[in-house]
Amino acid sequence: MLETLIPLYCLTGFVGSGKTTALLSILRQNPDKKIGVIFTEPPLLHRQNIQENEDISIEMLDNGSLQCSCSEDALAQALAYMHRCQPEMVFVEVSGLSDPVHVKKILESEENADLMQHYAVQGIICLIDADNFMEQIQDVEMVGRQLCHCHLAVINKADLVAPELLGMLKAQIHRINPDCDIVSCSYGGFSLELLEHDLLSHPTSEEEDADTGSMPDSIVLNCDHRLPRDKVVAFIERFIPETYRIKGFCLFENGWSQVDVVGSRIHFAPCMPHSSSRLIFISKIGHALSKPLAESWEELIGLPMQLHDEPDACRFLRLCSICFTFLLPHLYNAVFPQSIRFAGFFIFGQNTHLTGG
Repeated sequence: MLETLIPLYCLTGFVGSGKTTALLSILRQNPDKKIGVIFTEPPLLHRQNIQENEDISIEMLDNGSLQCSCSEDALAQALAYMHRCQPEMVFVEVSGLSDPVHVKKILESEENADLMQHYAVQGIICLIDADNFMEQIQDVEMVGRQLCHCHLAVINKADLVAPELLGMLKAQIHRINPDCDIVSCSYGGFSLELLEHDLLSHPTSEEEDADTGSMPDSIVLNCDHRLPRDKVVAFIERFIPETYRIKGFCLFENGWSQVDVVGSRIHFAPCMPHSSSRLIFISKIGHALSKPLAESWEELIGLPMQLHDEPDACRFLRLCSICFTFLLPHLYNAVFPQSIRFAGFFIFGQNTHLTGG
């Protein structure tokens, strides 16, 4: 009896384009499907109860699902685990700062040939931030590379732009990738029905080496003290023009909150406790942002903190991973029915806890 291959999709897009939101939308629309998700950087979720073993750690969650972490060969381990779980399909969410060619080469490598015989790669989907794309495509080479290598471009946040600009975005995307399909949506709400078409019928750019240069730098701020929310907002607002994205989690007077800044919009949402407050600034001006960050923090907040640079944002892709079932009932029961189940892996750099998006 022939094995039924597991459809595999890669989801790319620059930071803040809405990749994780799109995946959550797919899950919410398809509560009866068993969908696997592999992240190359983790969404803002609580991880303090992960127990480390020699190679892989596993924790049973309240809903009977598994949470585990791996140290090496993370993508291959994640795919092997997914195969054992037998999902109906798998999505690999590629870090917003990475080149999709890198992941594609891993999937096509000879050493993973035996593993990949269980999968049918269906194509690359690229999320576009309608509100910020025109600036990003001029400033960040990776945005263009992500588009060049996609089979389907999804213009997200279409509700934030005028119809005229939406038309300009589609024209620009076609100039970069004349062969890909283009659809638009809001809140990441594209349907699985779009994936019923043969995405691989659209050719992408010829193979080339993955790009590891000219990447935005990330600066990480940690603080062990309870923070005044109004002053943190004022602090963040100062650096919106000089960053592509700001994200993290903070302990405010009324408890823990997730922080997510894309463009000029600051979003807060309750989150699980963490060991300390952390904000990650994806800088437009490189490490030059560090000094004004430190000076403004001292001026506005004045509490002790630690600030360190990530020399190269590509380091987020070094293979260290966490695999877990994403929809913890106590965390997401306000958004999703508890009947939703899927297995998910996080693959991210050893020196950061940057979140997905």
